[in-house]
Amino acid sequence: MQSGPARKKTRPTLALLAGLSLVLVLSPTSCGSSGPVSGSAAMAHVDAMLKLGPRPFGSDNLAKAADYICAEIKKIGLEPKRQEEVLAKEKMTVRNLYCQIDGEDPENGPILMIAAHYDTKLADGHSEAAHNFPFVGAIDGTGGPAVLIELARSLKNAKQKPKCNVWLYWIDAEESIDWTWNDDRALLGSDMFAKWMRKNGTMKRLKAFVLLDLIGSTDMKIDEDGNSVRSLLNIFGTAAKDMGEGQRMYEFPTPAEKAEYKRNGIEWGIKDDHLKFKDYGIPTALLIDFSQRIPGQASTGDRFVQWWHTADDNRAAMDSDSLAFTGNLVMQAMPALDDFVAKKKNK
Repeated sequence: MQSGPARKKTRPTLALLAGLSLVLVLSPTSCGSSGPVSGSAAMAHVDAMLKLGPRPFGSDNLAKAADYICAEIKKIGLEPKRQEEVLAKEKMTVRNLYCQIDGEDPENGPILMIAAHYDTKLADGHSEAAHNFPFVGAIDGTGGPAVLIELARSLKNAKQKPKCNVWLYWIDAEESIDWTWNDDRALLGSDMFAKWMRKNGTMKRLKAFVLLDLIGSTDMKIDEDGNSVRSLLNIFGTAAKDMGEGQRMYEFPTPAEKAEYKRNGIEWGIKDDHLKFKDYGIPTALLIDFSQRIPGQASTGDRFVQWWHTADDNRAAMDSDSLAFTGNLVMQAMPALDDFVAKKKNK
């Protein structure tokens, strides 16, 4: 992709697709996603974190967000843990947060990890004036973490708990510190956490990693990621159909887009935190609403709001039903995810 303000995570050059005709059968709002995860409760967490203001890596506001998340996890009756380390090059502290919902063998059993980053894009102090503006990252950095809190509640209170251990992981330092995506200054928190797991031996127990990103838009969908394991994506596709929400899943990239990528020799997987675990051989799945969200990107008419890395990524762009959908999609998929982990455990 060409350099510019909307260039965070993707490998494909989406500008090449500007002329493609794209079709999506998806209503701007949905009738709701039933299940144990409350969209209104998740939105309350969104509101609480947005009140803190922008939360870029290393900021006091992000430290306050970490304290908020840990306090909410304690209220649920779980133990929040922190993996903190000063990043020498940046001279800032990475604050990774996680908690465990115990499975059959809390100390040695296999782990399913579900994660979301809680830092927001740095939109201050850049050389170009257009890159400096109030950015709260409602969808990009708040929706996913809020859903994780309510997933913690639902999993803790579930009658039928997974056999595997479930780690919920709030990722720090995901965003590129430079405005334009820079591999050396992005995904720093997940890189640190993965190395920490490798060092302490828990990486051997990790059997699947699920990442939530760009969660909560009013017309939310889930895109297909080429860097994710197909069998895991299929689990979530089936879960969505079982919920009556199959129309939200994997419309993008379209067959025409994939053909265009292939013709131009472009890999269409998305760069995100899951790659830091994929590098260790962990099966990963990214659930993300990214396609059509970049300002100026080809879109299906006016159906999709383009808020990515703009001031329009705010509370008004969100829908509590989208938060509920995401959380309940994960809950619906849990039995199949548990089976997936069990099979990986025995290999």
